[in-house]
Amino acid sequence: MRKLKKALKVSALVILIFAALAALLLVGLFVYARINIDFDGDTRLFEYSSHFESTCFYADSDSEDGKYTPTELEISGSLKKIHYSLEEISPYLKYGFIAVEDRKFYDHKGVDIKRTAYAAVNYILKGDRKFGGSTITQQVVKNISGDNLPKLKRKFNEIIRAVHIEQNYTKDEILSLYLNVIPMGENMYGVGIASRSYFGKEPDSLSVAEAATLIGITNAPSAYSPYKNPEKCLEKRNLVLKIMEREGVIGADESAEAINSPLGVLPKSEGSDIYDSWFVETVISEAAEALSEKMSLSKSAAERLLLGGGYKIYTTMDIKVQKALEEYFEDESNFSEKINLGLGYAMVVTRNDSGDLAGIVGGVGKKQQNRILNRALIPHTPGSALKPIALYAPLIDEGKINYATVFDDVPQSFSENQPYPKNSPNIYSGLTTVKDGLSLSKNTLAVRLCKMRGVESVYKTLREDYGFDTLVEKEKTADGRVITDIALSPMALGQLSYGVPLSKLTEAYSALSGDGIHKKMRSFLEIYDSKGSLVFKNEREDRRLLKETTARIMTKILEEAVNAGTAKSLKLKSYVPTAGKTGTSGGGRDKLFVGYTPYYTAGIWCGYDKGEGYAEGISPSHLEIWDEVMLNIHSDLIAEGNISDFSTAGLIRRPYCRDSGMLYSESCLLDPRGTRLEYGYFTPDNAPNDICKTHVTVWYDSVEKGIATEDCPEENLVKISLLDIPDRAFPIEISVTDAEYVYRKTYGEEICRSENLPYFYNALPPEEYAGVSGNKKQFNCGCKKH
Repeated sequence: MRKLKKALKVSALVILIFAALAALLLVGLFVYARINIDFDGDTRLFEYSSHFESTCFYADSDSEDGKYTPTELEISGSLKKIHYSLEEISPYLKYGFIAVEDRKFYDHKGVDIKRTAYAAVNYILKGDRKFGGSTITQQVVKNISGDNLPKLKRKFNEIIRAVHIEQNYTKDEILSLYLNVIPMGENMYGVGIASRSYFGKEPDSLSVAEAATLIGITNAPSAYSPYKNPEKCLEKRNLVLKIMEREGVIGADESAEAINSPLGVLPKSEGSDIYDSWFVETVISEAAEALSEKMSLSKSAAERLLLGGGYKIYTTMDIKVQKALEEYFEDESNFSEKINLGLGYAMVVTRNDSGDLAGIVGGVGKKQQNRILNRALIPHTPGSALKPIALYAPLIDEGKINYATVFDDVPQSFSENQPYPKNSPNIYSGLTTVKDGLSLSKNTLAVRLCKMRGVESVYKTLREDYGFDTLVEKEKTADGRVITDIALSPMALGQLSYGVPLSKLTEAYSALSGDGIHKKMRSFLEIYDSKGSLVFKNEREDRRLLKETTARIMTKILEEAVNAGTAKSLKLKSYVPTAGKTGTSGGGRDKLFVGYTPYYTAGIWCGYDKGEGYAEGISPSHLEIWDEVMLNIHSDLIAEGNISDFSTAGLIRRPYCRDSGMLYSESCLLDPRGTRLEYGYFTPDNAPNDICKTHVTVWYDSVEKGIATEDCPEENLVKISLLDIPDRAFPIEISVTDAEYVYRKTYGEEICRSENLPYFYNALPPEEYAGVSGNKKQFNCGCKKH
């Protein structure tokens, strides 16, 4: 008896301990839930996700009082009718999902204890990973919140939150939301848009087999995609049909008939009318980022919320611009046949007055899917298109160079007798102004300017001022290499490790087209919820990065790039003032151009995603495409004939010698190549003031073909000016186009002891200068003794 009493006491103690531990656990769970779970936030998410379609608007026109005149976008993509009530969904779908995903859905309180326990044991014992314990309510929590916490913590949160959802909403409300937010593959959410996309039907008209196909896809949308893996999709569909038969959703005859039917999914092209435009997708992505930050959600959850939350989004779309882009890019005949071999294109257009996105396309051809790769938003190698903002504009702004500053366009270094850098084309021009260096894209000048600024300063400008967050400070690759963009080639020549998105590069040019003010590109202005309350206002983020005068000088230089430089093929310049800069990746995989008029700034990219080809020699070129689209965009302005010009306010126009960058003198007019006089744009405090000293005037003997001596007949004498360039020597022969005009100061007994005259290479008469290059020929000094 004593032993029994003692045993009972021990048992009671054990029960008491377990009860206390259970109580502590419950208290801990309560405290954890109160601290870590935002139940009010879950309620808001549930409510917002239960609305009908969100709507995008664009400004139809600018009214006289400057107020926004919204016009609803005519779209039929994922923003349109994404939400369907239970009455609008086939019973095969409703009860089929319950049979496959949660057959006790109408019995539990948010959590299936038995299934959860089995799932936990299975997880611990590392059993079948496909076995899960999530109820439909838990999946709703996951889909509307988008939590990406570690698995155990996420599952724990889901259970607590699912119980909360069950206490506040009916089973039908939960099921309805589940069917409208569940991932359905191809970047679609909800059975409604999936029904329309895969079968061209509303979700209440699906057959048994079609409903089973959709149910099967949700288990693993990529693995069971009817487009990527049709055999697996069919196999999964038939398994779902067997479960539906077992659970009494359908009869044996219906199951057998459905199993023997084909998959019946529409080709992608036939569902193209349900896809969002490139612009709308950009809006959804950027608006989702805004909501994600404001509501402390994952971006995927914010995107789903946005799609079905009944929001009104006021975009920055310029409908004329977007239509011009879409009409041109959807017609594949406008592009090279190499688009069938992986050649891609993208284009971005912004408004100069606001910096806002006016239009965007991320690929060629009619859009066939939602949430696909937008090549306007991924990094590409900018090449020389980086030079204006990284090098020239900052140095002009700091007063270290001006429009006419001259540098020697010759190699900067030699490695194994290979000159660096090489120009494209590989021609060295000798004395070259800043204007010509940029408009003709001279790499040697870019390297000189980068050394002047320092690679660290250039890197800081691009990352901090222009927000190029894809630049690499230092990174170790998978194969053990260490890469960095803080080096000469990336910072001077734009050969970045990963590149920069076309959208970011185009945005950066707003500092040039916008008088020095960098304007962050917006795709939307405001977001209102279903009740009409302002949820998010996308404020402008304008920052002055350059002086007004600097931006205007840069514009005049970039006009030269269009008038006579690397973009001289553009026709638009004949109708509207146009400025811009081309860029090419080192291997020729990428070709870019960012150009602007007084109204719009536009960037275009042409190239290959994975280096599978070269974008050289493509016809039509990316410049031709940019030109055609921009001519269309400006057609109304051109027809009106009232075209604005680029401003030169605050600048002075002054003549200079193009070989010295200084004020011209008589000697500058006597160059054998003709007058070296040019006009440029300067600020009063950074304009040339000294007289040219680069030109040296000499008497030329037109008969003896050399520098004249004292005993040359007067009738033979011609006064010319040659270039005084003292520091030009190379370890190998380099062809420099102005070498034949250089005054060589070489003295010695073996040359001309009696006259002690300067020795001159390639002293040809003016009429014979054309077509001569290099310094290969040697002529006498003209003293009649040699």
